Amino acid sequence: MPPRNHTPGGLTVKIRTMAWTTLLLLVAAAPGAGQQTEVEAAVRATLDAWRTGDYAAFVDSYHPDARGFFLDGGGVVEGFSLDALEATAEAGFDADVTLSDLDVKVFGSTSVAVGEFEGTLTLPGGFQMSGVWRYSETRVEEGGAWKIVQFHISTREGA
Repeated sequence: MPPRNHTPGGLTVKIRTMAWTTLLLLVAAAPGAGQQTEVEAAVRATLDAWRTGDYAAFVDSYHPDARGFFLDGGGVVEGFSLDALEATAEAGFDADVTLSDLDVKVFGSTSVAVGEFEGTLTLPGGFQMSGVWRYSETRVEEGGAWKIVQFHISTREGA
């Protein structure tokens, strides 16, 4: 005869609770969760490097074969030149933007991120562009670092 404080229904509830707790712990500890945090930090670090004029760190965020589209509506941009970025900054470029709605998905050693930039860009010559821009990027993990291989920045309509 089982002890008086032990009921089959109570045991079932305890087993279910332990099973759900174990499952939640496994999901939280899954490699993808840590990688997602790493990629989010890498995206933010790239933007911070761009905003603060640390163009060496900015360029280092990109894979040598990276390509994509900037908000100017022009053709595909391939690679970045540190010298060109520094010259643009010396000519008056400034980025005062913030990142919002960042969403990162990790698929093994590849990640896809989307978000929005909002703020003002000052171009050489003093022309300013204010607005909200959509941003997307694809990164691959290479040598322990998440490098951008594809990016797209475009104006968000109706913003």
